[in-house]
Amino acid sequence: MAPKPDEVDSEWEEVEKINSYALFMAYLSMAVKGMGFLVFTWTTVVLLGGFVSMLKKKDFWSLTIITLVQTTGVFDVFLNEKLRYVGKSFLGLVGTVVAMLFPEDSDYLNDVRELLVYALLVLLLLVFAAILCPLAALYLFGLLITTALSLWRLIQRDYGMSDGDANLEPALNVLYSLALFQGVLFLYRFVSRFAGKRLAGVVAENYGFGKEDEGGRESVMEYMRKTRVGCEKDPSFAKGRNLVRFAVEQMKPDAISSVDYVSGARILDKLLEQKQLQDQHTMIRQLVGSASSSQVMQRLLHSLRSTSPRDTDARQLAARIVAHLADEISLTSFPHGIGCISSLLETTTSEQQDDDSAPSAHCKALMKQGLIILDKLATEEPNRRIISTEQGLLSKAMAPVRADLLHRIDHGAWSDIVAASLQLMCRLVTAPGNTGAKLRSQVFKNKGAINPMEKILKCDRCNEKLHILAIKILTQLPMEEPATASLDAESRDKVTGLLVDIFTNENNKDASKRQLAGEALAMLSDQSESSAAVIFKARDSVVHDLCKMLLDDKTDREYRISAAEILEHLYNRYKKNDGYLKKLTEAMNDVLPTVLKEILLFPPKQEEKKTEKAEKETDGAKFPATNPDPERGPDPVASHDNGNVNEQKDDTNRKNVDRKLHAALLSLSAAVFEKSITDDKALAQLADKIVPGDSAFSFPRELKKMVEGNSDATANCLRIMKITSRMIISLINLNGGYVQAELESLLESLSKASDNMLELEGFMMFSSSDHSTTTKPFTSFVKEAQDLLEEKKKQPQNLATTPAPRAEIS
Repeated sequence: MAPKPDEVDSEWEEVEKINSYALFMAYLSMAVKGMGFLVFTWTTVVLLGGFVSMLKKKDFWSLTIITLVQTTGVFDVFLNEKLRYVGKSFLGLVGTVVAMLFPEDSDYLNDVRELLVYALLVLLLLVFAAILCPLAALYLFGLLITTALSLWRLIQRDYGMSDGDANLEPALNVLYSLALFQGVLFLYRFVSRFAGKRLAGVVAENYGFGKEDEGGRESVMEYMRKTRVGCEKDPSFAKGRNLVRFAVEQMKPDAISSVDYVSGARILDKLLEQKQLQDQHTMIRQLVGSASSSQVMQRLLHSLRSTSPRDTDARQLAARIVAHLADEISLTSFPHGIGCISSLLETTTSEQQDDDSAPSAHCKALMKQGLIILDKLATEEPNRRIISTEQGLLSKAMAPVRADLLHRIDHGAWSDIVAASLQLMCRLVTAPGNTGAKLRSQVFKNKGAINPMEKILKCDRCNEKLHILAIKILTQLPMEEPATASLDAESRDKVTGLLVDIFTNENNKDASKRQLAGEALAMLSDQSESSAAVIFKARDSVVHDLCKMLLDDKTDREYRISAAEILEHLYNRYKKNDGYLKKLTEAMNDVLPTVLKEILLFPPKQEEKKTEKAEKETDGAKFPATNPDPERGPDPVASHDNGNVNEQKDDTNRKNVDRKLHAALLSLSAAVFEKSITDDKALAQLADKIVPGDSAFSFPRELKKMVEGNSDATANCLRIMKITSRMIISLINLNGGYVQAELESLLESLSKASDNMLELEGFMMFSSSDHSTTTKPFTSFVKEAQDLLEEKKKQPQNLATTPAPRAEIS
């Protein structure tokens, strides 16, 4: 059951502490006011009830002062606010005097006017000393004075009643006691004010406002003050009030004060900075991103454009807030928003400051935030269309890369900026659809950005993130022969050569970079025949190097997987009858027996059943999930039987990698098998190379073992089964004289595996982002194999009831 809106924030720091404190102070204020009303009633009765003549001077003046104090309403506000108002009054008086002494419409004073001015000044000073100062003292310290008077009279009690007069002693005792109690409450509230400051400091500290962040702590103090004032008027004011709502209210256009706007922005910025405050983040997105608060976002975007030195803080805060919320922004709702964001990428500043380093640091911070904002905006197609039409925007976004700041200036100072620029470029060049094609064209037409990325790949000082982004971008270069731009062809060849060097270099210690290069080559090799030709031309020994990597069981499994995929794609794509094809075909025929021996006779070890569920979750998540959360922690659910969750996950990961390698090798084998094994003689020769001299070896029997060993309902097993089905179909097509019972038993096991995976495959097809009909279901492979076997049964010469002898090998 979802929590109610007013329960979402019930455990937040400011709600638990500040709101409770403000409510307590509001009730204290009510108590002081209530006591004041009683005191005023008692003094009125005594002074105006006909008992004045019975009072001595001490009691008369005490009661008079108490009455005056109660009428001033001094207990409505704290002393710090009174001092501030009195200070403003004094400044107003000084201003008046100065205006009289130095009028604007005259450069000099004549004697008469000067005498008049000084006389008026003396009169003002007398009024100030005789009237205003006593009133100010009474206004500021009234309740302290009445408390002292009440305590003094209660101690002396010399009320001076004469015999026969009305007995006022009980009334005066009650009156002075009430006034004393009111003073005690006032003093208690005054002391609690210091506790409130400390409480606000604790809340500010917990939210990340350090002692050096005076502005942030002052914003929390302002939240406390306004909450307390609101609770004094209505105790229900604190309900539903928190720092997020307070900050958004401060930033609305009707909040005219720019100080309030900056205060609210400072609060939102700090809350968004704390990753653990997910509830606060959700509320900020709801409030700032809602239609009713779109003016807040509009004001934030408008702040990005301001270049006034006075607005430096507001601009930086707005940039960071918009960067956090950019994925909620639709640029179609803010027609001028893209221009405001684009202003963050300006490389010059008109801000004049004494510190020469400040403008540079300021511009770098704003540029980084601008690139982050654009990257998040580019996740949505409507935003990408607007970005693609903004004049000069992409040129400014690519400027850090194009200028080669890393290698011409410094890696440390500009690494973040260049990484943000590359991240945006990667987002744009990998975008789908017509807009993605347009953006790719715009990016790659800017040829000055290609060479620096090539330098990044060759540079050992550039970090892993830069290498990965550069590879992802460069692999999007057009791989078809360009019609006009010869530089694109040159860049394409150079990039492919770099990727080949990175992937096949055994001395390369950067595992992530090498693995990504292999994945990039696998993608490029599958694009077209021309892209395959580019890989062949990159290095004469590329096929030999890939085969060596593929067959070396000491090589990292991920590298072997990429090598198998690259070789398979090259084998399937390249059709031109030349030396490249001849070399590749010979290499694949040599590789096939070794690979089949590994996957048929040495399959990956089956782990215990306890890891199957974990594999299903791991494999399944990779298909429907398109945007995993990198900030999410590990799964809190652990096995009660085995406390070492990490060890269990490691076992599962090893099993997944083994099966992926198994599938990659099997897919390569199936591709070569379908083309090169065309008759019984070739099949017999292949079997002899796998197990020399073993006449008992049977492909159907080994394939059945593979089917039974990979029948778990997981994504990897499903892929293995589809590839195995292809090999079975090829085997049946060979008319190989295999025993009918073996083939029927093989297909029976395959059918059972298909039934076991029906639910998984349906889910994967439903949840996949690619809903095309080109992906053939497992059940279709099984049906095709069964139909083909039925046709072969009608041709008795093709199926045997006893094992066929091994053909002689020439």
